[in-house]
Formats: sequence, C-alpha cells, structure tokens
Amino acid sequence: MDNNRLEDFFCGFEGGWPPLVKRLKSRENVNDNLEALFNFMALQRARVPACRDAMESLMAESVRGVALKLQRDGKLPPAPEGHKDLLEKVDISIDPHQSIHAMVEIIKGIAPVIDSVGWILLHNKTGLPFLTSDNPVAWYDSSLPFGEQKPYRIKLGGPTVVQFPISPDMLLLGASEYRDNFVRNGLAHADTTDEKWIEYINAQTCRFGYEAVISNSDSQEDLIAEFEDISPVHRASKLSFRSGDLLIHELEFDVRTKKPKWTKTTP
Repeated sequence: MDNNRLEDFFCGFEGGWPPLVKRLKSRENVNDNLEALFNFMALQRARVPACRDAMESLMAESVRGVALKLQRDGKLPPAPEGHKDLLEKVDISIDPHQSIHAMVEIIKGIAPVIDSVGWILLHNKTGLPFLTSDNPVAWYDSSLPFGEQKPYRIKLGGPTVVQFPISPDMLLLGASEYRDNFVRNGLAHADTTDEKWIEYINAQTCRFGYEAVISNSDSQEDLIAEFEDISPVHRASKLSFRSGDLLIHELEFDVRTKKPKWTKTTP
C-alpha cells in the first residue's frame, strides 16, 4: 500500500529542528535533547537521493545475481541467439518504495556509528563558510589520506570522523578522539579559526554531495567544480567459487550514473 506513514513519522522530528538550531547557535547546553539532534542527522542521511539510489542499485544487482544463478541452474529459458550475456547487461529498475521502506534499517545501521565517536559543535569564526549538500552527513576513516578514503567505509572503534554541516557557521563533528570527553561531559562547543581545515571539511562535503552543493557565497566555486561529477555511488563486484558466487556491495567515490526509470504496471 502506498501511504505517507513514514513521512508523517519523520515530520515529528523536523518540527523540533529550528528551535534546536537556535539553541545551538546560542551555545546552550543541549544535552537534554541529543536524541533529537542525532535523529535528525540520521534522517538527513537515510532520506536523501544519494542513499536511496544506492539502495535501489544494491537491490537491482541482487536481483541480477539471482537471475544469473537461475540461468546457470537451467531454470530460465535460453538467452536469445547472440545475446548470451543479456542478464549481465540488462537494466533492472526497482520500485522506489522499496528504498523508502529500507530507511528504517538504514537508520538502525547509523546508530552504531553515532555511538562509536564523541561529538562537538564547532562554530566557524573565519570568513570561509561551511558548505552543505543534498547528502550532508558524511563519515570516513580519518587515518587514511584524502585520496584513499572510501565513503562511509570505517571500522567501528577505529579512527573515524563524522561531519554534518548545520549552517554556514556551525558544524556537528564526531571523532574517535572526542569519545571519552563526550561520555563524561556531553556535547561541547568550540570555535575554529583554521581556514585550511575548513577547506578540507568543505572538500569532503563536495565529494559526498550528490546533485547539489549549497553555499551562501560564490567564494568556493572552484572547489565545488572540482568534485562536480563525483559522488558516493554503489558498486557491486562478484567473487566466484565452486559452490556459487559471492556478491560484494560497496560505495565508491565515482561518477554518478542515471538509474533505470521505474514504470509501474497494473495487472
């Protein structure tokens, strides 16, 4: 059934966001409202096209894997002459409602990441604003050089950074090294005057962005353009064994592709 139950549920979290942002800007103690803060952040990861498209791509490749196995087992009609690899090449579209329902499990998967780091609220005291995007929640292995990092690929308990721009002058930052202090004292406020570090954070925002990077000035057009074709995208690879195939799903920084359009059919 097509209904709005999930969206109606999400609206309950959205209503409390503007007053919470106002409290953060005023440097108030919001440790009584951390659940709302992290719930909203999780929604900004799970609801966005970058995540939903990746889930639909994962589902499509899983369908392809099942079809290939059925073909190998002789349970499908023979492929047309000259098109033996048809199943490898055919576009598979997924009902977008499937990725809506997947949001619940995605949000559950975010919780361990949130719990694995400590958190601070950074106030930007430079003239260089934080950028944001249509995929604003990012995390990565901070022990790796920029060019070797993979989107959302970390080892829980290992070196991790999670970033969520809230406004041009505020960033919610999670990091492994903040964990002990956060457990003792809760969310802390801090200032940053380091433009070079902000450029690094903004570069992460740009390459995690999907279809839009958002700025309140034109001062970072070159940085945005550098990553305009790059986003976290789903890639599937196959390992073959005598007993069957193992399909491995990963996210990579790569060029976005247009997903096959879903066309609803009625019996």
